[in-house]
Amino acid sequence: MAVFSSVVLAASLALALFHFRWLERPASHPRAVLKTVPVLLLVVYAFLAGAPLLLVVALALGALGDACLAFEGETAFIAGLAAFLFSHLAYVGLFWPAVEPGLVVGSPWRYAVAWALVVLLGMMLLVLWRPAGKLVVPIAVYAIAIIAMALSALMLRPVPPSAGAALFVMSDAALAVQKFLVKPGSPVTKRLKFFVWGTYYAAQLIFTLAFAGLPRF
Repeated sequence: MAVFSSVVLAASLALALFHFRWLERPASHPRAVLKTVPVLLLVVYAFLAGAPLLLVVALALGALGDACLAFEGETAFIAGLAAFLFSHLAYVGLFWPAVEPGLVVGSPWRYAVAWALVVLLGMMLLVLWRPAGKLVVPIAVYAIAIIAMALSALMLRPVPPSAGAALFVMSDAALAVQKFLVKPGSPVTKRLKFFVWGTYYAAQLIFTLAFAGLPRF
């Protein structure tokens, strides 16, 4: 089983790296599959490793969100936003039994990161208020969910979940800039796409390994 789990994890990482080559391609079903499979394989890996059910659920919802956001249009965006919102709530549920609120106020770096993430999301909402139009309300609700996830991660004694949460927030902030603030075809769009995918997959991988561990032989 350990060998098979290792193959699944390696395949996830390999396909995630390969997906960088497809980021500039137009929306299509093959691209959607390639975008979805890396995190879907993390779901399989977490399940095989006997990880907590909420981790499996959070990753599965993330894969669903990937599938939705692989396509263009408001409906796909709302569906992806909803999937990731519930994914973050699942992460909050996963983290909650082990949270120690005193860690944030008692640790300078955790305290600084917590405020930095809150300020970043607050500034993003202000900047997006007009460009996002009627989508600003669901985006604001989503922002509450992701900041709850990030703050919960900072309250865990192990450091990796905090790193994963910070990467997730940065990925979503960059995605918002790409979607609502940068003109299509702008030179910065390609860089943003690479940053969004790289930080997002790294976050999911960190969460997976933090709670499922590495393969045991």
